[in-house]
Amino acid sequence: MIYLIDFENVHSDGLKGIEQLGEKDKCYIFYSEHAGVLTFNMHKRITESKADIFYVEAQVGMKNALDFQLVSYLGYMIREAPEENYCIISNDKAFELVGRFWQEKNVNVCCAVSLEQAEESGEHSRLHSELEKLITNSDELEFVEKCINELTTKSGINNRIVKKYGTTRAGEIYRLIKPLLTDKKGDTRQQ
Repeated sequence: MIYLIDFENVHSDGLKGIEQLGEKDKCYIFYSEHAGVLTFNMHKRITESKADIFYVEAQVGMKNALDFQLVSYLGYMIREAPEENYCIISNDKAFELVGRFWQEKNVNVCCAVSLEQAEESGEHSRLHSELEKLITNSDELEFVEKCINELTTKSGINNRIVKKYGTTRAGEIYRLIKPLLTDKKGDTRQQ
């Protein structure tokens, strides 16, 4: 996952969870003269992170200058690697529009208020993208995604789908989604 952090907006709170990032993660911290201070504790967390960390100093002088630079950089990175997963860390709700814009173009961009929350948000986006490849009916997709997000067992998911769509269609759907349920407990069907 590639993270773009609006440090001017979230400050150190947005970096919570940075020590949990993995070796494949990249983290671009956009800062400016308006927000360029880290605590020693946060500096320590950043240095302990396995992710590649990059600092991007934004030019200021106009309203939302950092935001425009962050979004421009996101577009540049998407051109270079459209298959990557991206996440904007900010409290600014306008970035959700950016995320939706790219989702409509089949690029996975999510938004969160911290790296901690991003992990959750990213999982939901990845699930949705995978389900879109498997289920073409939008009502079925929405229902199945809700089942997967709410229920903790494979049998619970299967039972709810059977109740809604009947045994035949539920069986078809379950066979499609089964590879996505590896983190769920139990199984009601054998291969």
